Amino acid sequence: MANKKELSLLPDADNPNSLSTRAFKWLTTIGRWVIVLTELFVIIAFISRFWLDRKNSDLSEVIRQRQAILASSQDFETEFNSFQQRLTYIRNFYQNQPDYVQKIEYLVKSTPGDLSYKNISIKQDKKDNKITIIASLVAFNEKSIIDFINNLKLNPNIETFSINNIEKKSNENNFSILISVIFSNLKK
Repeated sequence: MANKKELSLLPDADNPNSLSTRAFKWLTTIGRWVIVLTELFVIIAFISRFWLDRKNSDLSEVIRQRQAILASSQDFETEFNSFQQRLTYIRNFYQNQPDYVQKIEYLVKSTPGDLSYKNISIKQDKKDNKITIIASLVAFNEKSIIDFINNLKLNPNIETFSINNIEKKSNENNFSILISVIFSNLKK
């Protein structure tokens, strides 16, 4: 039989303490650990991929549900914002308007009980900052008219007033009165 020659990369057992023998053993030991740890890392990454895919799909489903909720509430939000803008506009509008109700209350407080109003119109002069109320009244006796005129004179909230017309028709038992009352100092 023919002699086989063996080729071994391992150092001879004759000198295990040589530098090259120790370096080669260290490299092969560390190399094995590097390969084992790399394979372990690859296996962990492969297994965690299933968990991460499941978590990604769950989060995608949650996002789709929330988008559907937002889309369904879009009309409500638009209507709510529109309503809020209208309320703001109305609030700003009324804050910048004079207090007509208060001016009418001043006029009513000066009116005796047996006078009645047929109609009232209100005009605002922004240039002079005044409100004018033109009213048509019905009186059943002259004393009520005189009391009304005296009350208008004594009212501190009325700047001026004028009686435009007092009329008594022959077939009626009452007086028709047309007056103009001017208030000043509108609220800003």
